[in-house]
Amino acid sequence: MPNRRRSSSANKNRNAFYRISPRVIRGLICLTLLPALLLTTAAAGTDTNRPPQNFAARVEKACAEKKIDDKLSALDAVGKTLSLSEIPEAVKTAEGMKQLRDRVVLTESVLKRWGELAPAAAFAHISEMPEGMVKVQSLRGVVPSYAKKDIRAVAAAALKMKPGRARTETVQMLVEEWTRQDVKAVLKWVNDLPEGFPKDGALHNIYFIWVHLDPAGIASTVQNLPPGDTRNALIINVAGDWAAKDAASAIKWAEGLPVAADRQTALATVAESWADVEPAPAAEFALKLSPPELRQRSVLAAMTRWATQDPQQALSWITNVPDAALQPQGVAQILNIYVPASPEAAGQWVEQLPAGALRETAIETYVEAVRIWNPGASTRMAQKTADPVARESRVHESFRTWLAWDPDSARQWLKGADFSEALKNRWLSEKPGF
Repeated sequence: MPNRRRSSSANKNRNAFYRISPRVIRGLICLTLLPALLLTTAAAGTDTNRPPQNFAARVEKACAEKKIDDKLSALDAVGKTLSLSEIPEAVKTAEGMKQLRDRVVLTESVLKRWGELAPAAAFAHISEMPEGMVKVQSLRGVVPSYAKKDIRAVAAAALKMKPGRARTETVQMLVEEWTRQDVKAVLKWVNDLPEGFPKDGALHNIYFIWVHLDPAGIASTVQNLPPGDTRNALIINVAGDWAAKDAASAIKWAEGLPVAADRQTALATVAESWADVEPAPAAEFALKLSPPELRQRSVLAAMTRWATQDPQQALSWITNVPDAALQPQGVAQILNIYVPASPEAAGQWVEQLPAGALRETAIETYVEAVRIWNPGASTRMAQKTADPVARESRVHESFRTWLAWDPDSARQWLKGADFSEALKNRWLSEKPGF
């Protein structure tokens, strides 16, 4: 809270000011304002660049622009500055413009401005327009502002619209805003819509806004939906958003899903989303899941998220898990993220691995991940491959890229490489490539 106490010097200054007579104060104010008043008066008399004040003159000036982009931008700007009293004239002028592009731009700008000033009247006018692009585009400019001011008025107006693209988009925009205001009310309204209205599309919009606003609140609704893509996508969204806020509650919900496929999808998503916030506990949770397919899927998902935060810690964890079958895939998952971002540090980690299958997997992953970014590093790492056939193939691919990008460095390295002269000459004779 600001300190409201005044210093003694401030109080003295204040008291001194109050001792000045009112007549003197008025004189000081006049002296202060006089230069500004003189400048304002002079500007009013001499500024010949001021925009015309009436609507017709502003339109005429916009249409006088020679370049079409400037002309359309100027017409759009005219619409944005209208007063409510100018709207009728502006609508009539826009409708009477000869060129289609001028008519479309000014119409949309005028109607959007009308929607800002008097949304109910603007919506009523647009609803009577013929179906087409201009009507739909104009509704997109008016419905959101109208819905923020009076959502139920928009709902009542939408019910009076004729079937078509315009009505469908109006309902979609309406439910998007209404869901943020009152999800129970909008669900009731949509479920009570007469046949022929786009109920399914409206419900789809509601669900996918609601799930991000309140994943816990929609959870019971989601599991009661019929099987299908919408249900599957919502389960993933509930699990992901809920786990980021409250992992324990999300896990409890996921474990209680009656369908095995839903349960596994939700648990894997929880592990992945939780790893964005707390990677180590999330990875430990994923490691305890069953069956093995779910465990593998969840651990790899957690490794992907952990790798974006601290790849060294993620690598340390995965190389020490008791399930050795997870190690190669986990290491590859992490390195594919780590290597392009930090090839030197990632390469040092790979080189310190002891000989064996895990090291070979790491070398292979490193070479593929870094080749398009740093073919020199890729070539040098490929040379450390244990299997001679795989070693020659990997070095060859990386060297061709290196030769295309930096031929001098590539040729210099090849001179000291442990390959036969015949093989070196063949590689040098080939056309460099990627």
